Amino acid sequence: MRHYFFEVLAVALIGGSMFFFRESIAYLAKRDYVGAILVMSIGLAVISVGKEMARLALVQRD
Repeated sequence: MRHYFFEVLAVALIGGSMFFFRESIAYLAKRDYVGAILVMSIGLAVISVGKEMARLALVQRD
């Protein structure tokens, strides 16, 4: 059961990181480079956590 929870959480985190990347593109369109870098770093952090959750889901698959 934990396997499915970690899979859903990993997909949600990776999908949620796409929101941050889209927002960073919007900041770049406004020429707000500092804001874009901050939002992009948050997106990278969220996608790395999602990657770790996916790895944990694979370990729990046994």
